[in-house]
Amino acid sequence: MSKEAIERIITKQPKLAQHFMTVIGENELTHAYLFVGESGSGQVALAELIAMRLFCHNVDDTGMPCGVCYECQRIQTQEHPDVVEVKPDGQSIKVDQVRFLKSEFSKSAVEGNQKVFIVADAEKMTTSAANSLLKFIEEPTGNTIAILTTSNRSLILPTILSRTQIVEFPKLSLTQLRESAIESGIAKSTVNLAMAITNDIEQMKQFSENDWLAQVQVAVGKWFSKLTQRDDMAVIQIATDIMPLAQDKASQQVILDAMTAIWHETLNQHFQLKTAEQSAFPQQKAIIDKARLAINQRQLISIIQDCLETRREFLGNIGFQSIVESLTLKILSQLA
Repeated sequence: MSKEAIERIITKQPKLAQHFMTVIGENELTHAYLFVGESGSGQVALAELIAMRLFCHNVDDTGMPCGVCYECQRIQTQEHPDVVEVKPDGQSIKVDQVRFLKSEFSKSAVEGNQKVFIVADAEKMTTSAANSLLKFIEEPTGNTIAILTTSNRSLILPTILSRTQIVEFPKLSLTQLRESAIESGIAKSTVNLAMAITNDIEQMKQFSENDWLAQVQVAVGKWFSKLTQRDDMAVIQIATDIMPLAQDKASQQVILDAMTAIWHETLNQHFQLKTAEQSAFPQQKAIIDKARLAINQRQLISIIQDCLETRREFLGNIGFQSIVESLTLKILSQLA
């Protein structure tokens, strides 16, 4: 973690960062924590900051690690023998990772008298892995600290919840969420659309794989353009452009959310509530500007209500293509 990265986590979670630096300075760390917060809110970064503070030899006057010394650099590159990090390999924490974790639990510190374990996305551990971790939490050996992170507290074993000190991370502001998403690799051109759909950065990353979200952005933009022109080809476009992207329930839900979002954006522009930098559909700016002048407030609200009703129908057993085509016909009727 570089000095710049340290500054980012301090900016993102200033109170928690300063709190833990103070706790370490007063030698009051407990042996097990569970960091709970939305994806991207800085749980792992703060855990690494704590590890760096414990091992750094150049702590500054504010109690922060330097971020550039040999110890800090090894923690950053996950090469420090006394700081063990485990993160999901794909969708879960694998058996081999669990074996590695178990073996490390039984070892003493290599270079000093303390050891730090960081388990990211702890809700993705198997029950066996969680129980192994529980044994360590119940019977810590030596000067060891375990920090677990999760974005879904309800999936953590109750026994782990009862034996860790739970730290709730405040939600990020929209500006912080946007910065975190971009840092995580979400394209600037689609980040606002991703944020309109979810505040979970891991989900944003999934939606962005193979430029899928960018393709949805283009397809929904074209659909919107046809509708604002009162063009019946908007119905045909469902089959030609939208359906190839709607491979499963999850992708279909995102498409419905995107359809709702573009009409919300038009209404917001009608009242001039958002800037161009906040647009989820920047490529459609000219069309949205034209639509907000040509379509009255009552029509826009009615269309958004139809979009929301379509999302409710989606939860039933009606086919996706049927409900989206029905929505398209309703909007054409509203605009006729």
